[in-house]
Amino acid sequence: MRFPKMMMAQGYNVIEYSNYGSEANASEHVTMLTADEFDRLYGNRDNRSFHGDNATIGTEGHRLFESRLIPSLHDRVKPRDIICHPFGHAHSTLLSEFPSNTHVETGIGYPTTLVGTKKIFESYAWMHYHQGKEGRNGENYEWVIPNYFDTSEWEPSFESGDYLAFLGRITPLKGLDTIKALADYSPWKIRLAGQGDPTPWEHPNIEYVGPLKGKERSTFLRNARACLMPTIFTEPFGGSGVEGMLCGTPLVSVDYGAFTETVIEGVTGFRCHTLQDWVNALQSAGSLDRKRIYEISAAKYSLDACGKKYARIFSDLDSLWDKGWYTLSV
Repeated sequence: MRFPKMMMAQGYNVIEYSNYGSEANASEHVTMLTADEFDRLYGNRDNRSFHGDNATIGTEGHRLFESRLIPSLHDRVKPRDIICHPFGHAHSTLLSEFPSNTHVETGIGYPTTLVGTKKIFESYAWMHYHQGKEGRNGENYEWVIPNYFDTSEWEPSFESGDYLAFLGRITPLKGLDTIKALADYSPWKIRLAGQGDPTPWEHPNIEYVGPLKGKERSTFLRNARACLMPTIFTEPFGGSGVEGMLCGTPLVSVDYGAFTETVIEGVTGFRCHTLQDWVNALQSAGSLDRKRIYEISAAKYSLDACGKKYARIFSDLDSLWDKGWYTLSV
């Protein structure tokens, strides 16, 4: 959604290959699935289901998409153009179809990567996770750029709210058991928003508000005392926590994964190990400077800040067709 706007502001022509109805406003939008096709293949989705589960390689929708994607790219792509792969293996056939182009995985937060692409990870934690898992050293031509946000979508509040917010998938992996344990000790109501079944975590001090969209998300996050992210896996990024910080709301999280990069202890939030840590953090969250939280986050995660990083990387990648690593500016 945000990538075309970000890179067009950096002077790039962005051609988007996606389904009918995209609101990304790229330089050119090439439709892969029509509205009728999309509704036939994916229309029967209930509001609480995680829509990512429908994005499966080899399904009818994926095969139809790919059958149109390859000829559409052949019609438009020129040598040295950059082909962005936003979700890794989804269209791995493009590497052999377009050997005269640079292929970039533009935001790796998923568990497996492609051989033959240049790689941009969402966090250093996730880049190092992949290096360790793959038993390899680091490389000069892999980078980290955090997720990027249109700051106009997030309205900050500099007054502490009267509830605690969780925005994300309603699943044990996101730490709902920790939230239920916290509910016994929190003087503030805990509100859950997102896709999933909340019934395993029913509690008198927990309220489920359902999935949110658009400006509802900003309203939900900005009016909270703190956002909670007790994820029990190594989080590649944790976008909703940063969205909360863009609203001035402190983030209280675990102390591993991307949170070690997004949460500045005692400044933008707190990172916890024990129940006592969590209870202390909830008490202290109201004293943090919410304006400073917003300013730090907006400076780091805005489209302009991240777009400049992408532009520099794309320039370095283009030089690989010439002198590459040995290129010097005069």
